[in-house]
Amino acid sequence: MKRYFSVLFFLLVPMASTADFGSIFEGKYIWGHEVHSFTPCGSNVSYWVSFDWAGREMQNFYKTNTTQPYQPMYLKFRGHLLDEEVDGFAEQFDGLIRISEVKAYSTDLPPHCK
Repeated sequence: MKRYFSVLFFLLVPMASTADFGSIFEGKYIWGHEVHSFTPCGSNVSYWVSFDWAGREMQNFYKTNTTQPYQPMYLKFRGHLLDEEVDGFAEQFDGLIRISEVKAYSTDLPPHCK
């Protein structure tokens, strides 16, 4: 049994060390009835946003701290661009992005991100 765990350990450790934990993105996040979007700083490309538990605190902050509908908020996060079919409102965007870890957010947009 001990040998089994040793072999399993040596097989899984390289996989864990090469796992893709995503890229860091920063830009403008907008939430609303038909909008759930992210636009990277300095870009015109907009993504439909997907997240589960990782973005809930950030989204609650957005809902309670923005003063206008569809107000942009600064967001920095670790995530992945997804290559999946989308429908509904998401079809109007350039792609789909998944948030896996929120790093920072603020209602103040930094100058390089306006």
